[in-house]
Amino acid sequence: MITTDIIISKANAIRFAHIDGNAPNMDNTLSYNQIWLNKSTFYYDQIHFIGDNPKLIQLKAGLTATVTFTKIAEDGTVTTLTPDDTTTYAGSHIIYEYLITYATAERFSYSVTNGLTGSSLSRWDSECQRVISSEDNYLLMQWTNSDPGNDTYEFDYNTTLAIANVNYMRIKGEVMLSGYDGDTTVYGNQNETTKIKDVTIRKEKLITEVIPFSIFEIITIAMAHDAFVVNDLGYVVEDKPDLGEFGGAAELTAEMTLVSSEGLNSDDVGFTCDNSTTAMNEIIPIIFTDAVGNDSGTVTEGYAVSQVLIKVSSGTVTTAVGNTVGGGEIVRQKTGLTAAMGMISLNVVHMPTDGFDGDWPIYLTLSGGTASIWIQTTIQIQH
Repeated sequence: MITTDIIISKANAIRFAHIDGNAPNMDNTLSYNQIWLNKSTFYYDQIHFIGDNPKLIQLKAGLTATVTFTKIAEDGTVTTLTPDDTTTYAGSHIIYEYLITYATAERFSYSVTNGLTGSSLSRWDSECQRVISSEDNYLLMQWTNSDPGNDTYEFDYNTTLAIANVNYMRIKGEVMLSGYDGDTTVYGNQNETTKIKDVTIRKEKLITEVIPFSIFEIITIAMAHDAFVVNDLGYVVEDKPDLGEFGGAAELTAEMTLVSSEGLNSDDVGFTCDNSTTAMNEIIPIIFTDAVGNDSGTVTEGYAVSQVLIKVSSGTVTTAVGNTVGGGEIVRQKTGLTAAMGMISLNVVHMPTDGFDGDWPIYLTLSGGTASIWIQTTIQIQH
């Protein structure tokens, strides 16, 4: 990037438009400035509750950019905000992070500039923000990523503040049951049919209020993250959401799959579907239930970790999973995990170099509370 430029990721929960002076388009125009041929302008405030957890705003700036972050109140009062943390990548860029708290009812917007003028100016303005008392008809959406890189959607999820504070948004909407999915296996023997296994997975439909197209895009990006949580339940959104156009705005509808299945029924009378003398289990779980401290387990020779699920029961948890004592080779250290985050799902592919030479150890590091961790290991070579 140019050393004086600023980039604000669309993975941020607060939507910013890049005011670049080009012809009006979706990226450089705020929703209330959109002009349509035969549609009315749509006015929309992003909502926060008094007493909400601090909200992280992260921006990426060139090494020589002079970042000025201001809050503009409804009465015109301008307040300059100081970053809570910065992370410098030598020869590349600097990450600036701001933790916003909401103590009183108010309406305002944000503006970010690089301190230059003319064609060198880099300016980003936010949608209108409103802080209100809590209301029951708002959904709480949260999202984060577990990738080891520092550029997911131009957002760095590896900083101390990004690990401790998930992105979240409050929006009016509803989540309703849309059906069930899962695998059913039956065994037929002449006139008798026996159910061998049945996995029940809940499917739910998310429908939002009418929102600007730019907010629709932010939610779509949020759903693409490794962890997406709505009202404290973890979901996977397998397809992109549907857009229902309402003039110059849209209603978002998405089918969501609950991360944890509703249940597993297995009838192992007679032939055992998961074990035999000639085949190995393809999946072996390692489970730490209501862990309050460090623990360890053993992974079978030839198996690799493919998924880790974390669910906090109490406290504010710091945890990591590795194949060395205190290590984070499998799941790097995560801090600030609470029950409000629901089920945290992490897709992982990890096996140590000697994983085919015998069983290998797995170590859980945990402090600050109680959490259950489910580790899925999958066979890499079928015998």
